Amino acid sequence: MTSFAVKNISNMVALWRCYGAELRGNLWYSLGWPHRVWHDSLERWQVVKSLQWTQLNSKHQLVTVANNSAASQEYGCRLQSEVSLTLMHLAVPKSSRQLAEATDLELLNQDDSDGITAFVDMCSEGFGYAMEVKPLQRAAKMDGVKLGFLRAHGERVATVLLYKQGMTLGIFQVAVPSAYRGKGYATEVMHHSMRWAQVEGVKLMTLQASEMGLNLYRRLGFQEDGAITFWRKQCTEYP
Repeated sequence: MTSFAVKNISNMVALWRCYGAELRGNLWYSLGWPHRVWHDSLERWQVVKSLQWTQLNSKHQLVTVANNSAASQEYGCRLQSEVSLTLMHLAVPKSSRQLAEATDLELLNQDDSDGITAFVDMCSEGFGYAMEVKPLQRAAKMDGVKLGFLRAHGERVATVLLYKQGMTLGIFQVAVPSAYRGKGYATEVMHHSMRWAQVEGVKLMTLQASEMGLNLYRRLGFQEDGAITFWRKQCTEYP
């Protein structure tokens, strides 16, 4: 695993803890959305070794470093991979990119309840699944976490969550509702995030890209460092 992948994973799992999680043995369990179960290393053998099957519900997704196996038989229970995301990084450029006219990045105050609710609603619409408000409210109060909107001509058109840890900035929750797609807003929110990183003195940006977002991030100069896989149980019987 490259050093960039390690920094990426460290930033990501730290954010999951900000959403709310509890440590059970050697594994972290989300208290609600995003329903993750993980070992901080994301090493698959560590996850399976430490897993308490009776604590795993139908919503939980185990997260590990990706491998070539589509499914796994462990302790009599089957884990089926649902999706993989590509780990990517970008050294923050020194020169600024030209920002589109009449656009700006609106970062919410940590106690902006209405803004956080609007953020969750827009993310849920953009991603096509329901998120929960409480984990985002909890995260917004944590050091380094910023929830924001891209605004175009004063209208909120896309979302982004920025998580700064030292010299690393994690990019999360880049979502554009269907009504605003095809206008370059995903690219623009990334340009604004890069500008914010420059102002903050950040050296490295990291993210986890879906297949749909890969080409966008490649065009922006992000490089690939591996992948992670999300697994869900496929059985109801436990040994």
